[in-house]
Amino acid sequence: MVIVMAQYDTPPPSPDSATYPGANDNGSGVAVMLEVVRAMRESGYEPYRTFLFVAYSGEGLEGGEWVYPPDVGKFLEAKRGFKSNFEVVAVVELRGVGAGDGEGVVISAGGSTRLADLFEASARQMGVRARRGGEAVDISIVFEEMSRYDSGQEAPRVGLHWDGWEATSRRPEDTLDTLSRAKLEDAGRVVSLALMTLGRELEY
Repeated sequence: MVIVMAQYDTPPPSPDSATYPGANDNGSGVAVMLEVVRAMRESGYEPYRTFLFVAYSGEGLEGGEWVYPPDVGKFLEAKRGFKSNFEVVAVVELRGVGAGDGEGVVISAGGSTRLADLFEASARQMGVRARRGGEAVDISIVFEEMSRYDSGQEAPRVGLHWDGWEATSRRPEDTLDTLSRAKLEDAGRVVSLALMTLGRELEY
C-alpha cells in the first residue's frame, strides 16, 4: 500500500480573535490530493499497488495526544483488515503546495533515496524545478526488508512543498488569493506522475 496524506484543518483563532484561513497550509495539499485521485480515476489508470488517500486533522490536541507527526498505523486501524493485510511501502505527505516565494518544489525524504529520486525524476519530466530538502536519510530504513513497514510508521516517507511555503503558515494572510494556480498545477503533475509510477513499478 502507498499512503498519501494531507492535513485538512487549521489552528483555532488566536487570543485576539485572528483567524487562520489555511489556504496554502493546508487546503492546497488536500486540493492537490483530491485532484490526483480524480485524474487517476478518469485516466483509467490501474495500479498494481493499493493507494490510501487520507485527509487528517492534525492541529492541537486530540484524545490528549499530539497528532503530528500523524501515526499512520492508526489510519490503518480505522478500517478492519487494513493493518493486518497491507504492507506500507511509502508514505507521501503534501503540504504547502499552492504558494511559496521560491521557484522550485522541495522534495523532503527521510527514508528512501530511491523514493526521493522518483519524485525528482517526475519533476524533471514535467518540467518543474525541484530540489532535495535537508532531511537526513535513515540508513536503517533503507536497508531493512519491506515487511518491517506493515505498521506504516517506519515506511519510507517523502514530502512535497514549495520553497518558502511557511511564510504565511498559521497567519491571517494565508488566503485563497495568495495561491498560485501554476504552482498547484505543477505540484499536481509531479505528484500524479510519481504516484502512477510508484503504483506500477514494484521496485520502488
